[in-house]
Amino acid sequence: MKLGRLRARVGQLLDFEFRPNFGIIRSSIERALRNGLAHEDSEDKTAIVVGDSAWLAGVLGLRKARLVHLPYPEFTIENLALLTDEYDFVIADRLLHRCDSVTDAACETVRVLRPGGTFVHTTSILDFALGSALKHGLGLRALFSEFTQLSADRHAISILQSSQDSWSAASWIVGKKTPDAPAILPSAQTRVAKPVLYRFRPRPAKFAVTAMARNEAPYLLEWIAYYRVLGFGQITIYDNCSNDASARILGPLSKAGVINAVFWKNRRRKQARAYEHAARRLRPFVDWCLFADLDEFLVLDPGMRLEDLTPTEPDVVAVLICWRMFSSAGKRNRETGLVMERFTKAAPRNASVVKSLVRLRKLRRMTVHMPKAGEGERLTDVEGRTVRGIRSNSIANAADGRARLNHYKNRSWEEFQCKRMRGIGSEPEGVLIAPETFQSPNGQEVELGDILRLAPAVKEEVARLRGIVERG
Repeated sequence: MKLGRLRARVGQLLDFEFRPNFGIIRSSIERALRNGLAHEDSEDKTAIVVGDSAWLAGVLGLRKARLVHLPYPEFTIENLALLTDEYDFVIADRLLHRCDSVTDAACETVRVLRPGGTFVHTTSILDFALGSALKHGLGLRALFSEFTQLSADRHAISILQSSQDSWSAASWIVGKKTPDAPAILPSAQTRVAKPVLYRFRPRPAKFAVTAMARNEAPYLLEWIAYYRVLGFGQITIYDNCSNDASARILGPLSKAGVINAVFWKNRRRKQARAYEHAARRLRPFVDWCLFADLDEFLVLDPGMRLEDLTPTEPDVVAVLICWRMFSSAGKRNRETGLVMERFTKAAPRNASVVKSLVRLRKLRRMTVHMPKAGEGERLTDVEGRTVRGIRSNSIANAADGRARLNHYKNRSWEEFQCKRMRGIGSEPEGVLIAPETFQSPNGQEVELGDILRLAPAVKEEVARLRGIVERG
């Protein structure tokens, strides 16, 4: 084993977190911050509440403001995946010790606030995570005081209140973004992705699903849970240099054998090559593999099984499955909850663009959307008909029955903007999604909620997966 891989493995084995819930910590925070923001509370304001911080929002007196709960570890303060200058409050209780970069955490905190917006951070000298960059001796005031020097002539924040003793059981800081704060780039554009040593241990299964993901942390648990509920025995995710919280989710799940994961560097044909790499690794164990993105959900007609999609003819290389495009439904901001529940407005018909359920023993060369068929081999649609007239990623006649891929391409405007920042997965780094590709509602959408019959089972599986992630 190479030295770098050995160090990564040792770091994973030694990784742990200590975050005691002693009453003295909470009571100290409550005494100091009771109703501290009640005078700013109103129904037209929105507070970002990260992790298990809803109790702190209540202590601060935020009872009218809309609370947007961003669960940990899908979201971390150092990568909030939110619009800039958009929110009135950011509330985070004892989360800084979980950050690799407290500087990024400070920048992200201020970036997403509107001018005049307020943030509250708490911490405790007892909080500890191996490798954490938080230095308790510096104190929160020192951390954010340094941050105010982002500009030589303008400060980004004014510190309203902080604990005086950085070595007390609990520390806190309340700050306000100044009206003329300098622009701050999202950490998604500035952070360098750290290579991660995941585990890839295939096991026998008839069906697998493989995806390449970049900065998809908020959606990983739902996507994985959905395909597990649908009956896919192997789930493989290629982490394309994510610099968000993806590793905090993929690492524990791959360690537990729930998924396979691979850290995948930028390279030529990076997505297609990831798929070919997966095919080589999975071929001895898996018959059929669906290649789909994190915004694509396979939906079967009621009563259908995965087995009903696969042809028995030995010359069929893949079944091509059409997209059904879903719009933002006019939503500007991110909301909590499952994607499948938040977006139910779809185009009236399936699109002609397809993705593929591939017979791995036949696969020789893959594109992002479909395999290359050799001499004497066929591609079929979900109705079992041989597909001809393939052009780029599309087929001539879109099939409407039996199965489709719900494609939540944009989600809300806020989520689309965050998606743009990460770039296009199949293109070289730095190639961004064009803003005009955002799918706005055009009045022709139809309500399409047949996927919701699986929502209760998906929520139950998400909760189980989150437990595995939290236990590490």
